[in-house]
Amino acid sequence: MTAMVSRTCLEPGGAPRAPTLLRWIRQRPGAPVLICFPHAGGTALSCMTLAGALPDDLSIATVALPGHGPDVPGEPVADARALAEAIAAEIALQPLSAQLTLLGNSFGALLAFETCLALERLDAEGARRLHLVVSGFRAPSRPPADAPLHRLPRARLLSELRDCFGAVGGPDLGDVLGPEQEAALRADLAACETYRPGSARPFHGALTVIRLLADASVSQPECAAWGEVCAGATRFRTLATGHFPWTSAPAALAELIREAIRVTSAVSAAPKPAPAGRSTRFPPARE
Repeated sequence: MTAMVSRTCLEPGGAPRAPTLLRWIRQRPGAPVLICFPHAGGTALSCMTLAGALPDDLSIATVALPGHGPDVPGEPVADARALAEAIAAEIALQPLSAQLTLLGNSFGALLAFETCLALERLDAEGARRLHLVVSGFRAPSRPPADAPLHRLPRARLLSELRDCFGAVGGPDLGDVLGPEQEAALRADLAACETYRPGSARPFHGALTVIRLLADASVSQPECAAWGEVCAGATRFRTLATGHFPWTSAPAALAELIREAIRVTSAVSAAPKPAPAGRSTRFPPARE
């Protein structure tokens, strides 16, 4: 996939400004590109386990949001669309020459979706070659069903997160959530909980939706409703794991991603796109 916009971001005075929101894990000339969008409060380190399970013939980058780690300056931003616009602008500057897949889990799914819409606004024809893979989040067309979390006192917030989503893996969240990490988490939660569908037309690229069967935070109807926001080919898959598959089931998820990229590449070469809104039924769960 070629760069979508041939333009240069400049600092005051005309000096080039290097992209700051993408961190490359590995780059392979001419290889398909996968950009990972972590869960709420996640950092560039959140996708390292998954990246290790993905095929070596992929170029992989991860999104690093402002305030989400010591190497990412700035304050956290509680606005999914504003973040998506900035991320899309940086993606558009990358010298991409192959298929581009945006992978998002939980809050990352929403952010990846809005980034796809932003890329489509920059280059509608180029964006049709995009591939979006999401998990762990309701369709953007559906409003949040639960009371907001981002304003809760710390102790109750931690308790609600454990009850709703389970453990991320590794140390207990309360042991690693310092002031900066808590601010980043609350900003991401606020971005999710204040998000409302815009008036933009549906995304026209390819969409793969992975339903996490042990994730009680997203119902089957909320997952299936992703078909409402995509006018391109939409495919549904299942994975027998909880809300954080990047750490709980990296090998199985990597296989789903590899197959989704392969199928999407083949379909994109076909002369006739899949009918809008059509999808297969959820196949049997994968172990």
